[in-house]
Amino acid sequence: TPHVSAVAALVWSHNLGCTAVQLRNSLNKSAMDLGSAGRDAKFGFGLVQAKAADDRIKLRGCGN
Repeated sequence: TPHVSAVAALVWSHNLGCTAVQLRNSLNKSAMDLGSAGRDAKFGFGLVQAKAADDRIKLRGCGN
């Protein structure tokens, strides 16, 4: 949890126009999937990726 919080703060600092919900959606969609495809009980959405989330927001907009 602390790692994801730090990544969220970092990505948000680069994309201040995003809401908290949009930022969370972007982080979920840009995470590296681990284990079973999609969200699962062991890995959640997967491994958080700061650069991938930032790149995704810049390319597709907040929350997409």
